[in-house]
Amino acid sequence: MRKLIIAGLAAASLLGGAGVAVGQPVVERWGHWDPTWGADPGPPPRALARHWRHRENHWYEHVHNCMGRERYNPHRDMYWEHRRWVPCRD
Repeated sequence: MRKLIIAGLAAASLLGGAGVAVGQPVVERWGHWDPTWGADPGPPPRALARHWRHRENHWYEHVHNCMGRERYNPHRDMYWEHRRWVPCRD
């Protein structure tokens, strides 16, 4: 009898856990990109991967802030200022 109760409790906990997993929020690796801002810029460039390693979820926020600069290029993470490309630091 004890084995049946334990087996029933184990089955109930497995089924109950499956329902909880469905309601989990979606984790966006690079942060949240609002489609009204334009096309999704994608992940940071490989050259900057080390800089963004522990701050990955702020990449889209950074790109959105830098988009206010004239001629910002997310693939290089730089913008054009006067006659040269300048790294974007927000």
